[in-house]
Amino acid sequence: MSGIGQRIAGGSPRAGAQRLGLWLRQHTSDWQFGAGMALVTPFLVLQLVMILIGSSLGGVIGLGLASAACVAASWLMRPWFEALPRKNHRRITAAPLVGYLALLALFVLCTVLLAPGNRTTAAMLLFLVWTYHSLYGSGLEPASSAYERLRGRLAGAAPVRVAVHWCGIGGLLLLLACLRGRVEYQTVLTGFMFTVVLAGLGASLKVFVRVRRLRTALDQHADKLILELEKLRLLPEEKVLEQQFAAKEAWGTLRRTLDNKVDTGFSISGVFVLPRQTIRELHHEVDRLIRAAGTDHTVHRQVIARLRMLRMACVGRTDTLT
Repeated sequence: MSGIGQRIAGGSPRAGAQRLGLWLRQHTSDWQFGAGMALVTPFLVLQLVMILIGSSLGGVIGLGLASAACVAASWLMRPWFEALPRKNHRRITAAPLVGYLALLALFVLCTVLLAPGNRTTAAMLLFLVWTYHSLYGSGLEPASSAYERLRGRLAGAAPVRVAVHWCGIGGLLLLLACLRGRVEYQTVLTGFMFTVVLAGLGASLKVFVRVRRLRTALDQHADKLILELEKLRLLPEEKVLEQQFAAKEAWGTLRRTLDNKVDTGFSISGVFVLPRQTIRELHHEVDRLIRAAGTDHTVHRQVIARLRMLRMACVGRTDTLT
């Protein structure tokens, strides 16, 4: 085994994975992008071939392999996207969203065409969309324009998530319809399918309610932190210590809100409010401003501007009565 291989393989699996990650990150962003494409393409092709030939077992195996490959490829390809100019970020990330929605529509169309003669294959296409979206989410969302793109993330997260939910529900209904042909299962399956539809409607409504509540919380907590920071800057010296604690408490509340995913309650799936790197940067700036008792005017202007951008992204889409 080569020296590089020995360093990667040595120690615990977790340590080996960390060393492998560090070794991969030592290469150029172009090399990592190429490696990500080379990793994911064969598995995606295998997945599509298994579906087209009607192999259910091969489709399930291909789905698992392709899903894992997509997650790894997104990690490899991220530095390439992060290194692009901000204008290109908007263009490149807009194109995949349009393409993703077009692909979603294509899969639904294929399902409609295939369902009368091959419900299993049609269901697999819908499960494919649901699984990839659940695992992959916003893996290629750039961090450099996090504040500018926040309004779009908040606006698009719920509709896309609900559409994908219904792809999964549609796939399940198609599979249940295959069993419904048996006389002994008709009554039970009809009731179960009706229950699935009602649950889907409830889950869809819950996604939209969650996003509106998140917008409301972001607006309230950002406004609270702005007020506390302004007080810190204007209060006399004998009251600064007490106000510093109040500002830290306000930031802690906002930080916990920023850590949420927009459209889900899971940390591994969903659209982020702000990338972790951006949240860490904002944390350091707020902490620096609090320790300086608001006297660092450059940092103060920068933090207040970013907090106001958070509020602007939520304007007109809040509900303080929920």
